[in-house]
Amino acid sequence: MLGLTSVCVFLFFALALAVTSGYSLGALILLLSSMLLLWKRPRLNLQRRDYLLIGTLLGYFLIYTCNMLYHGDQARELDMPSRTLLAIPVLLVLLAYPPRPAAWWAGLPIGAIAGTALAVWQLCALHMDRPQAATSNAIHYGNVSILLGMLSLCGLGWARQQRHRGAWTVLLIAGGVAGVAGSIISGSRGGWLVLPVCVFLYAFHYTQGRGKHYIAIVLAGFVALSALAFALPESPVRERVAVAVDDLQKFKQNDNVTTSIGQRIEMWRTALELSTEHIWLGLGSDGYMAAKQTLANEGEMDKMILHHTNAHNDYIDALVKRGLIGLAALLALFFLPLTLFAKALRRGNAASRPFALAGVVLCICYPIFGLTTSSLTLNIGIFMLVFPMVMLWAQLRRQERSS
Repeated sequence: MLGLTSVCVFLFFALALAVTSGYSLGALILLLSSMLLLWKRPRLNLQRRDYLLIGTLLGYFLIYTCNMLYHGDQARELDMPSRTLLAIPVLLVLLAYPPRPAAWWAGLPIGAIAGTALAVWQLCALHMDRPQAATSNAIHYGNVSILLGMLSLCGLGWARQQRHRGAWTVLLIAGGVAGVAGSIISGSRGGWLVLPVCVFLYAFHYTQGRGKHYIAIVLAGFVALSALAFALPESPVRERVAVAVDDLQKFKQNDNVTTSIGQRIEMWRTALELSTEHIWLGLGSDGYMAAKQTLANEGEMDKMILHHTNAHNDYIDALVKRGLIGLAALLALFFLPLTLFAKALRRGNAASRPFALAGVVLCICYPIFGLTTSSLTLNIGIFMLVFPMVMLWAQLRRQERSS
């Protein structure tokens, strides 16, 4: 079983961006493997922290389900939140048979590199304006790409303790660079917001005990690289920033909603306006679309955003569809695991800290992604949150038990 869980974790990341729905293969095998727990009944030795994580995943699913039943939404609305429920047996099987750390740290950079290689081919050979690798959406490709890159860099501390530390370090750094490059190629500006936050976290973590001037050097290097990326000829970063500024100016001058940012602002404004009328339980998915149609018919909302089924913001989308109770469940899904990983990062041993750092990065990236898109409304979005979350937690607990 240890070999099987290791292969599944590796495949989950290695195939995530280079193969259509590649992330689902490893997750599906892990889910099927969890049925062995009913037969073998291994001793899990669950702690209060484990139950808290399980309760967070289960609570999100139950609140979503109750809200769906209350509003009479279609059953397909359960498709995405069901992933949080399915992640629970996967967590249990990984706690019982934790995969080898090398499977995690190898899968991340290989997945980032493979996804970026495919995106470069789409850009150069197919001349796609916004490459999306094997995903269905350039925004989600860019976000997952930069996520894999940031998670790869969390393994540098682990790599230093390995026999082939030089090879591991090169691979992880290559994964980090490829992840960022894939995000830049995709043009997904919202994902770039995680870079300064993660760089500051790395600077603080990797320079502990070396003096504050090391942090300043790392941050100065990041600023210099960012300036270089912006100043390069035909820089995609500069181009996308210029488009964003132009979109904002057009919206400010005449409420232009034909642009990407203009549509987002209009969606946010409309959803917030609708949410005030049903603040506790929201409108439900069908009710939200019906209310938008009414506003459009009355001329109080631009019809350009009528076909969008979400508010392009995880927080506003949860508020308008599931009210304050649904928003609380979303915040718990983001920030309760973040608290658990942050405590482990502060108090854990050296072997567990790389996994705790990765957990913190994962739980920081997704709340930032959710500011400009609805990350949890697509399969790849919710898959790449809850399954890495339980994989990391199992690895963290393994390292704590081993020491």
